[in-house]
Amino acid sequence: MEIYRLAKKDAPDWLYKAYDYVRMDAFVFGQDIPVEMEFGHDEPVDELEAVVLVENHKPVAGCRITYPRPDIGKIGRVCVIREKQRKGVGHILIAEAEKWIKERGFHHIVINSQDRAAAFYERCGYKLVPGVDPEIYENHPPRHQSREEKEEQRKKIGFGCVLVEKYID
Repeated sequence: MEIYRLAKKDAPDWLYKAYDYVRMDAFVFGQDIPVEMEFGHDEPVDELEAVVLVENHKPVAGCRITYPRPDIGKIGRVCVIREKQRKGVGHILIAEAEKWIKERGFHHIVINSQDRAAAFYERCGYKLVPGVDPEIYENHPPRHQSREEKEEQRKKIGFGCVLVEKYID
């Protein structure tokens, strides 16, 4: 498996397209998330930092990395293509993202996760942060949804979001 780091437009265009492909497969087709919802809040490509895993010349996983505060690294949009889910690829992806964040001098990592994926992150050493709106670390303005609106959205897309965090040495 090849591991690529995409750093603010320093990578070839095909790697950005590979990451988008993985997101389409995992989220839009795999979880039926509307395409405009999946890609509606993306930062410009020249600001994107991401990790992409490629196996046999095919993209299989990816995630983005942001730094929402001076002391926090954030892993986001973690995705693995459907045929590779539950085969250890996600663990490789998270480990590489953590390694990159640590190399940059950050020791506190957060992930805004789907609630149904929280157990995966716990197996990676993350702890659930209950009662905290995970949107506080997003790169778009908070939606300021009421509890009823959040529940309606949860029903519509099939999941809610939670915040998990990890401190690394």
